[in-house]
Amino acid sequence: MSKTIITALDIGSTTVRSIIAALEPKNKLSVLGTGVCPSEGIEKGVVKDIQALSAAIAKSLNMAENAAGTKAQNIYANITGEQLRTQIGDGRISIPTEIPHEPGEIGQEHVDQVIADAKNSVKIQKGFERHKILHGIPHDFIIDTQDDITNPIKMNGFHLTAKVLTILFEVTPLRNLAKCIELAGYEIDPANFVLNHIANSYSVLSDDERRLGSILIDMGGGTCDISIYYNSILEKILVIPMAGKAITEDLAIGLKTTLSSAEYIKTQYGSAITDEADQSIEIEVEGISGRSSTCRTKYLVSHVIQHRVEEMLSICYNRSRDFYNPGTVTAGVIICGGSANLEHIDSAVTNAFNLQVKLARPDQSRFTDYQEHLNDPAFATAIGILYYAMGFEHEPPSKSMKLGKISKKLDTSKIMEKIKSILKDFT
Repeated sequence: MSKTIITALDIGSTTVRSIIAALEPKNKLSVLGTGVCPSEGIEKGVVKDIQALSAAIAKSLNMAENAAGTKAQNIYANITGEQLRTQIGDGRISIPTEIPHEPGEIGQEHVDQVIADAKNSVKIQKGFERHKILHGIPHDFIIDTQDDITNPIKMNGFHLTAKVLTILFEVTPLRNLAKCIELAGYEIDPANFVLNHIANSYSVLSDDERRLGSILIDMGGGTCDISIYYNSILEKILVIPMAGKAITEDLAIGLKTTLSSAEYIKTQYGSAITDEADQSIEIEVEGISGRSSTCRTKYLVSHVIQHRVEEMLSICYNRSRDFYNPGTVTAGVIICGGSANLEHIDSAVTNAFNLQVKLARPDQSRFTDYQEHLNDPAFATAIGILYYAMGFEHEPPSKSMKLGKISKKLDTSKIMEKIKSILKDFT
């Protein structure tokens, strides 16, 4: 019997990462192949050059296919950017009963219905006509007059109400990203886009970190994606349009070198804290277009980096501070993403937020075998996408679901399976 294949596609502003994995018994995954290549044509979640990005996607997926010895199937891809919108919606349904004036028993189908009702109540609001619902995450439930219920299944009541965080995204950037995948020679179900914040939570957050309160920051190339959790509830989602790529551009300008050379210097010699840099170390800096190379100290390089890092983290703090207080984030700040590999970045985050900081590497407990090359904060999103996709039904996309036809009617049963999976993880 052939194995079910899942493909995670992490499309970032600086790197495209892909993982092909097979579903195994006991809810495990075996990693078959990975692909990593530089990204082009996308900035801060917005497609700027569809041809360049589709070529990068094709290259990454081809690398993964060659390593896996199989084609990429059931592709799930990430999405992020300032085109994100969130809205709390309320859903309410009556629970049917066989005995008059007696409460009925609440089942999974009723939970699905009330979440769907809450999402619909948001979608019909003015201003969301050109948005697509990506996720509906229940905050809590009310059964008749009993509130603050986390799991209503098997309980009895006349009415079930849910408060649901609905996450929406503009249709245009979603459609353009989908088109890039199609031009690369692949297909994706329109329902298979997952928000960066959600994917990362699957791979790096523990139950305790969700319950006790934490701030998860994915420090990528184009954006810093912030998720605030408390009492096992996703309270707030923020996108800061500045990240590692801005640091690289500052270095290229300050050192008068190429972007590729600046990226290399940043990753090999850079530090987010200037005082931690060795002033005696000198670095040869490549000149632009054949110009003579120069020598610069590691201290100078780190000075340029620290200036941008402080600005970036200041924006992250100022944007997020209104949505938490220190008493509700006992677990502190968790950082992941490619820019989280910058030396001493954890100290810089500590200085900015005055909270404990953890550099998170993706959890591999669901893999059949430990993968050393995936033990990297940069792979948090890709691995999170795999975990997000594990609980869903996987069928080859039909012709009617080809990219460019996103407006086609979705499979209702598949949507309900997604809702069940999301409910399970967040309640």
